[in-house]
Amino acid sequence: MIQLIWGILNLGLFIGLFVFSAKKAAEIRKKVGLPVAILFSFFALSFVTRPDNEEKDKKFEFENRETKTQSSNRDTFISDIILEDDVCSKFKLNAITDGENVRSALIRRTGFLSGTEWSTLYIDINKTERKGVFQYHIGGTRKWSILGIDLYQEYKEFEGMKEFKRISL
Repeated sequence: MIQLIWGILNLGLFIGLFVFSAKKAAEIRKKVGLPVAILFSFFALSFVTRPDNEEKDKKFEFENRETKTQSSNRDTFISDIILEDDVCSKFKLNAITDGENVRSALIRRTGFLSGTEWSTLYIDINKTERKGVFQYHIGGTRKWSILGIDLYQEYKEFEGMKEFKRISL
């Protein structure tokens, strides 16, 4: 719920900044001229940034030479675990394993994400004694920002056990 309020606050502040800049640009245009008004508007809105998509969906690859040769003889298991489900967003773990070793894992965020940015620090997935059941431990940081300026950073962990679905490739 707090993410929804945070996103609405971000959106409201952006619209307010845009309206304020437009009014001031109109005043500047009347007094100085159009080129100066355009320059003012450009600089007034330039500090509002978009989050970097490079870290958004960072995929963790766990394969090495040993697991590549071993994995061809084993079953493949896949996960679609919902880690957190808010009013406006979801955290999901997508992982592929061969029954013994994890091949790859990815954290996906969907929904209304305005004002927050997630960065996965680590994903640890281990098999348990039961076939197809894996234990996961995930850590990362969520940055809270207003108009592109980071205000707060929180560390968040997810852990649990889940049965991965068997698929045939």
